[in-house]
Amino acid sequence: MTNNINYQQIFEEEISEHTKSSANLAERFFELPYEQRCLVESLMDAAYQRAVDDAFNPEVVLETAELAGEMGAQLYNFANMLQTYLSDPDETD
Repeated sequence: MTNNINYQQIFEEEISEHTKSSANLAERFFELPYEQRCLVESLMDAAYQRAVDDAFNPEVVLETAELAGEMGAQLYNFANMLQTYLSDPDETD
């Protein structure tokens, strides 16, 4: 996987001390034994990939694009309606 995940920062800043102590893990990432570091990295990689896959699910992206198109059309129509109310019918150019 070619991503730039800072495993140390996530482990040390995002995982609670309680969770680490409950799992009998070291407080610092590089204090972990090699096997535990590999496990933590694998878990983070899997979570990262799942988040990317979920965020860029083609069906979700297609539905979002369609919704954005509908919203754009509605906003355009709303703007035109507001312009008609702002225009003074008695005003001459």
